[in-house]
Amino acid sequence: MRIFLIIVSFINALLYMLIYAYYDTIISFIGTTAVSPLIQNFLKIAVLIAASFCIGLMSMLLLAPGMRRSRFDIKNLLLLGLVPFIFLILSPGAVTDLIASRIFGNRESIRELLFYLLSRQALWSIWFGFAIGTSVRICFRRRRNKHSLSHTPGEKEIVKTGQDES
Repeated sequence: MRIFLIIVSFINALLYMLIYAYYDTIISFIGTTAVSPLIQNFLKIAVLIAASFCIGLMSMLLLAPGMRRSRFDIKNLLLLGLVPFIFLILSPGAVTDLIASRIFGNRESIRELLFYLLSRQALWSIWFGFAIGTSVRICFRRRRNKHSLSHTPGEKEIVKTGQDES
């Protein structure tokens, strides 16, 4: 099952990367008037997050941490994903201008620093998706239920069904 999930995750990551690579061509086929620029930007970020999620999941499947049950590790997500999530939220231009003018007094050097730091949406979305993917822990051990009982009939308990041979 682990090998199957690794293969599926690898294929998904490749497909999402191909969608991202040809995103502008795909949008031009749909037409620029059909979808607003805000939705186009959101879809591009969502595709990158999905691709990097598959890569992060693949790395966790290859590591095989040997856990007793499957779970989602919130602590790992907070440690790895908090910074890129905040930068991804702050990355649009209006938010950067607001931070630069209100907090730093509209100095040009701070404005350029914030622009170059926060404008890398592709980097922040890849980092955030990888953090989500590495937070998923999948266990492949067979679960043994405490209340399940297996019974194998003995020779005397076997009941023959069908026609009697007379």
